[in-house]
Amino acid sequence: MDRRIVALDGLRGAAILYVMLGHFGPEWLHAAGSFGVTVFFALSGRLMADVLFIGNMDWREFAVRRLARLYPALLFFLACMVILSGGLGRTDLLADWWCYPIFAVNLVVTLAARFPPFDHLWSVSLEVQAYAMLALIAVCFSGRRRLVALLAGALFGLANGLVRTYIGHQNPFMVYWRPDVGTAVIFGAAFLRLMLQRVRVPSWTIPIAFGTANGLMLVTTEPWASATVNGVLLAFVAATAERSAFPVRQLFESRPLVFLGTISYSLYIWQQLFKYAYEGGFPLFGAVILSIVVAIFSYYRVELPGKSAILSIWRRRSVAGAPGQDG
Repeated sequence: MDRRIVALDGLRGAAILYVMLGHFGPEWLHAAGSFGVTVFFALSGRLMADVLFIGNMDWREFAVRRLARLYPALLFFLACMVILSGGLGRTDLLADWWCYPIFAVNLVVTLAARFPPFDHLWSVSLEVQAYAMLALIAVCFSGRRRLVALLAGALFGLANGLVRTYIGHQNPFMVYWRPDVGTAVIFGAAFLRLMLQRVRVPSWTIPIAFGTANGLMLVTTEPWASATVNGVLLAFVAATAERSAFPVRQLFESRPLVFLGTISYSLYIWQQLFKYAYEGGFPLFGAVILSIVVAIFSYYRVELPGKSAILSIWRRRSVAGAPGQDG
């Protein structure tokens, strides 16, 4: 299941571009940051459906591959933050440091009402929690029961978010960073991927869904629109992106977006540091360029070789532990 779909790489590039626009762009694009995270969630659901449910990857290999994808760049970032905090005398940068490597940032926020310095990593934490849930579904259910479990998870998360926000009047940050709410888009995209994989989807519906989601993002930040309606629309887009009509498919397959998609994880990790620098008076252009340059270094020198090394060790241990390999 390593076959890459170019349109999905480009959609991932669009996701990180939205995040960058939300953090470094004009005020009227502030909501683009959350929009980009929703796109990331939708992509995760689509890709995990491909790997776990269509590709039937063993849950152990799935776990190793996910951690190999996430840990090298994350640990590199954390090591740099330790050095930076020491050099600047900013020990506050290391507050709640333990929640990053165990992917519990969103839980610190929602359960302890504390925001770690690099709380943007809440979305990475929530994705890992969703991976565990999806792997459990893959192990425990098959066939239509998987579809029912995915649909139930998506509907429960969407409904839970609306009830907590509009009836319970809870802070949306505290609501949509919860794993029983925030994973709804991931579950929804996985469900739609399985439901639509052999269904003819009119190519024009994908640009309409994507355009509608963008329009809603620009006119309202209400959770019913940004998290619920847009969550469903973007889950559909991620599940069907490569079947889109012109010009959206060509946009997704454009080289700039595909490149941004390639480095998107490292860029997502690092851009927050330079966002803080920009808010502290650092020039905008310099903050954006440095984000990209450091992300490129992180991807090619840390993330990619780190992932390869971890997977190589895993394969060797798997072969060594296979029946008939001990002599």
